[in-house]
Amino acid sequence: MKNILKSFVLLFALTSLVSCEDESDKLILEAKNDPSFRIITPADGEGVVLVEATPNNAALTLNWAPAQYSVTTAVTYEVQIAKVNTDFAVPFTLSSITNGATNTVITMGQLNTPALLCGGVPFVSTPIEVRIKASVAGTQEQYTSPIIFNVTAYGCLSQYLVGAGVPDAGWGWSTPVSMICDNNILTARTTFANSGNDSFRIFTENGNWSSGRNYPFYANNGYKISSVLVNANDGDQNFKFNGATGVHKIIVNEVNKSISIGRSSVVSGIEPLSHWLVGAATPGGWSWAGNNESECRLINTGVYESIIQMNNGETFRLWTANNGGDSWGEENRNYPWYVTNGYTIDSELINGLDGDSNFRYVGPTAVRRIIFDNVNKVITVD
Repeated sequence: MKNILKSFVLLFALTSLVSCEDESDKLILEAKNDPSFRIITPADGEGVVLVEATPNNAALTLNWAPAQYSVTTAVTYEVQIAKVNTDFAVPFTLSSITNGATNTVITMGQLNTPALLCGGVPFVSTPIEVRIKASVAGTQEQYTSPIIFNVTAYGCLSQYLVGAGVPDAGWGWSTPVSMICDNNILTARTTFANSGNDSFRIFTENGNWSSGRNYPFYANNGYKISSVLVNANDGDQNFKFNGATGVHKIIVNEVNKSISIGRSSVVSGIEPLSHWLVGAATPGGWSWAGNNESECRLINTGVYESIIQMNNGETFRLWTANNGGDSWGEENRNYPWYVTNGYTIDSELINGLDGDSNFRYVGPTAVRRIIFDNVNKVITVD
């Protein structure tokens, strides 16, 4: 009997010891969920303009009150950002702090790509949400309330064309048409269809319907859009292509805020179907070096369009061919050529009276859309 009693006592002691150890661990890891755990700076609604030339400069300087746990222990902090109004369903971790510090600096280079992934519009101030996560050994997480931080990012990520108006893609994610980003300019070459109510949309994330950008998105953000891309007015206000069905190259220029499109007969290199603008009124000036000449793309039979920044008071001329070098000797047309051939010319274009009688642009310095309509014999600027 005594042996049985001793066994019970020993079992009780061991059970109590294990129970105490479990309770001790629980106390160490138990989060207090103290509302004092919060972001101190920056204030809600502040922001930054990121600059590609200075990737190591500070973009986001954070200070926060420490997270409280029932027993003093090592706490790991993470700086997280996410797209607004998503409840951090897809958070991006910018930094992890394991030395107990309650402050950190995020550089411009660190912030730029995650900001774009969180829906940032290049060169447009876009709100993102920022919070601090606290944890102990990967458990017992606590989070500060998020703040809004406005980020003007640079550059771009690959984006996607989806919709029946782009037959190679269709309305699904099995074969989206990728728009490749180079120097903040997105480009894709594919078939565009002008059939019934077929339309398309641009998406910033593969497989994510909520990342779509429709026609009003770009129009409301100040983009100058090709005349053959219109609002489909289809409920979702997607893009509708109004040109002739065929292979076209679409270019979304996030630097000068323009969307242009034109017939494409070659995968790369100089497009023989295009015309070309050269002169001080155009971005490249009087030069054929590099890509200084401005492409005037074929958007419909006999209709050419260019969306470029035009400079007030300066002159330019149109060339019908580009041989890949200095193409001064290729066929070109000045202001009198079009007058003689019966064209109606926009009032913002006059005879330059500069010896070569080039076009002189007298409108405001701005990104403009210029159309040479050789069918109706009209030149317009808007």
